[in-house]
Amino acid sequence: MTWTRKECKTWAKEALSRNYWKIVLVSFLALAFCGAFSGRGFGWTSASETTPPSQEIDVSAYPDADTADTEMEINGTGTDSFIVPEKAKAVGITIFILIIMCTLVFLYTLQALLYNPFRVGFGRFMIKSIDDKAKIREVAYGFDHSYKNIVKTMFHYDMRVFLWSLLFIIPGFCKEYQYRLVPYILAEHPDMDYREVLKKSSDMMRGQKWKAFVLDLSFILWHIFGFMTCGIGELFYVCPYHSLTQAALYCKLNEKDASKAEDTQLLLSDTFQS
Repeated sequence: MTWTRKECKTWAKEALSRNYWKIVLVSFLALAFCGAFSGRGFGWTSASETTPPSQEIDVSAYPDADTADTEMEINGTGTDSFIVPEKAKAVGITIFILIIMCTLVFLYTLQALLYNPFRVGFGRFMIKSIDDKAKIREVAYGFDHSYKNIVKTMFHYDMRVFLWSLLFIIPGFCKEYQYRLVPYILAEHPDMDYREVLKKSSDMMRGQKWKAFVLDLSFILWHIFGFMTCGIGELFYVCPYHSLTQAALYCKLNEKDASKAEDTQLLLSDTFQS
């Protein structure tokens, strides 16, 4: 069974027209969560180092001292004056780095415990919307069903994508598409072992990564439209439309996977009968 961009987008448009306001509300929640956890950057302003204005030195007040030495003592530019500031600066940088690291760990912990289960529930809501009218309570599915297994599986998913991303951008990009169906699989099989979930996603996306990338690429103009409308178009149309299209892709690939499994089962039964 093959799929086309037109089929996925048609399914998405039909689902959006059938359940519009609920989908917009859930998409708003997804954008809010994404804004809270996806941005890892921190804005800070480093204190600028300013040099104190030079002091006027009255050399006549130090008749017995060398002019250069006297100037260094008064301005604090002697060798000993650098020792304490340099140590304080090193300690300050170390503390700053520790604060940043602790903050990143804290944010990722929140992502693992809150955002990832919500992401599974969001995927379930979109799948249900493709099939029929979904209920908003579906977004809490990841918290109510096998929560620990969902957190564990999504942790392995995040770690694999992150570690592959360290080998430059392209390997991580490929892994992102290879495992992109993990939240949807968990949305239907929350008890499945994480190895099976990752393998299932990998099998379903085999030979489909490029087509899925082109499908996402076809939304660039829509996202530009959302940007030009200051996010209003993104909230009320583009994000729901794109999310439903991704869910429709999963449904198409899931049908293909189910059809393949059924054919294999029939082949095995025919073999045993013969």
